[in-house]
Amino acid sequence: MLSTLFGSIQSKSPRRPVYSLVLWIGLTFVLVAASTYFLSQTRPAVDYFTHREEEPEPPANRTNPLLTKEGIDQFVLDHAYPRLGEKTNFTGLHQLCNSTKWQTHVYFTCSHNAGGLMNVRNMVLNCVRYAIAAGASGLVLPQIEARDQADLTHLRTEEYRNMGFLFDETWFKEVMKENCGQMELFDTIEDIPYSGYAMMPDVLNIQAIMEQPRGSKHGALRNKKPWEFRSRFDNLIKSQKRRPTEKSPVIVRLDDRTLFSFPPTFDPPSVLNSFGFILDFRLDLSALANFIVDRVHQTLNASAGNDSYVGLHLRSEPDAGKYWATWDQLAEATISTAVGNEIKLIYVASGDTDGVAKLTKKAVDSGIQVLDKWSILSGDEKEYLAPFRFDQQAIVDYLALMRSDRFVGSGQSSFSSHLLMRRELLANMTLAEEGKHLEPGSVPRDQLAGPGRLGYWDMDWP
Repeated sequence: MLSTLFGSIQSKSPRRPVYSLVLWIGLTFVLVAASTYFLSQTRPAVDYFTHREEEPEPPANRTNPLLTKEGIDQFVLDHAYPRLGEKTNFTGLHQLCNSTKWQTHVYFTCSHNAGGLMNVRNMVLNCVRYAIAAGASGLVLPQIEARDQADLTHLRTEEYRNMGFLFDETWFKEVMKENCGQMELFDTIEDIPYSGYAMMPDVLNIQAIMEQPRGSKHGALRNKKPWEFRSRFDNLIKSQKRRPTEKSPVIVRLDDRTLFSFPPTFDPPSVLNSFGFILDFRLDLSALANFIVDRVHQTLNASAGNDSYVGLHLRSEPDAGKYWATWDQLAEATISTAVGNEIKLIYVASGDTDGVAKLTKKAVDSGIQVLDKWSILSGDEKEYLAPFRFDQQAIVDYLALMRSDRFVGSGQSSFSSHLLMRRELLANMTLAEEGKHLEPGSVPRDQLAGPGRLGYWDMDWP
């Protein structure tokens, strides 16, 4: 058909070869553009292999469909949805940004987001929240400083990864553009016009801006007067040698002391209860988590017909704090919860393989099965997940624990504490949608073992 078309063009214009050539080039361009468009509509644009520690084998040697672009894209489409943030109402964020007085040629960037999964998440959220509070005209997508794989206590590795290491960049960009479009997003500092001529080259400390005693302990990080931040920040900008301009912008580089800095309760509930959902986890690991939960339900339905399970964050690794919940406390609380609710399966998330093995043996006496992600996934799925870092794999556990019927964790762990807080939030949101409320004196579905709850848990974004 195309040859007929091109032939007819030539036959009708035998004496105009230049026009024929122009038409030929034009049609070729249209065809290429159209094919590119349709391909982009049917294939996810994310490269899920970017942040794995090992690249897939060459195409000729691949037998695992998850190690092909087409295979993992299809797996994501089949299992990654629905997402936790899909039903979130971001009206509060929209109103916050509409009421903010925005600066010109002032940009924020945060690269020193390091630690465990929940700590990194809170640091990134605080970075974004301070950028909004400052009225920054632009934000460079926050980076993540990956922990040492061999020594998880070694946080400051200077190994920087982009947001896609843990989070879904596309989701973040879409939510921010729709609800806070006044603040432009940049992939890198170099994308900011005239970034090489920027003022304020030194990293900035929130405590210094607020004139609070500088400290590294979590309690000392709290911004005690968040309502004063904007005026103090404006004074800092005014103190520069010259006003920010297009060719001499201000780029604010926040340091690593933002973990528990911005108090979420400073914002109204419409922001407090939704802001955390501007971050969602990467889709491939979310898909694996949903896949695991489906497998757990299949296992339970096949055996007992009751698809409820208890989720346990067994925080008994060697680096656990001296006064944190012990293995015995966590095991006892979990098995008691399962027995008391006639639940026959425990899903455990832990880096303590010996502790998981001990729990498995102990639970047998009560007729309870213990599973973790490695005992649930098949060979193909394990092969895909294995090269990911510890904190990336924690995403799978976090989401699987989020969907458990009951949850037990360590009171001094930010991972456990945040799970409890978000589970409470989602449960209350569900009750509100159904026109119900929690009955006074109701027994909590979840519990944290050990000597009390994390002292600064209220500084976490739900």
